[in-house]
Amino acid sequence: MDDLTLLTQAVRELQRVIGGVDGAELEQETNCPPWTVRRLASHVLKNQLFWAGCVTGQDLMPQAEAMAAVPYDGDLTPIAATVAQQVIELWHTDGVLEAHHVTPFGELPGAVVVNFALIDAAAHTWDLSASLGRPIEFPAEWVPGMTRVVELTCTEHTVELGLVKPPVEPAADATDTQRLMAAAGRQI
Repeated sequence: MDDLTLLTQAVRELQRVIGGVDGAELEQETNCPPWTVRRLASHVLKNQLFWAGCVTGQDLMPQAEAMAAVPYDGDLTPIAATVAQQVIELWHTDGVLEAHHVTPFGELPGAVVVNFALIDAAAHTWDLSASLGRPIEFPAEWVPGMTRVVELTCTEHTVELGLVKPPVEPAADATDTQRLMAAAGRQI
């Protein structure tokens, strides 16, 4: 599966998970303390806008606002739908993967930048679902691509920068998704 297809599917899964959040669950703490479901959902949606802005030269979301998890107000379902549609369209702009883009990590080709959007969408979708007691399992066709993304983005350097947590040991009977999320520093 190519990266744009995987990102599209991950963003759609993010939209689905956020759409399934009950209003009463929004202030529940997540496995990304001290963030609530609302703040974590806001963070991942804003990060998707940030990365799509990086590769299209648009100022869609300040990085500081995305990283601080400044929460959206109101119902997150329509916000998630709007963000998902917008970022999917932007990532499918001709030449995005081939061009070089200014990022917080320097100038990088879009084919590298897409990995940051992918790990963010997939890992935080899993975080949200697991925090709500409804952990998702990635479809089997995602596993090879997500394995590559985790290997590229969850490195000693990104741990040192505080962008990801160190890997944790998965249980012996962990699923493929749980193993990937453990490699991405998630407590399973």
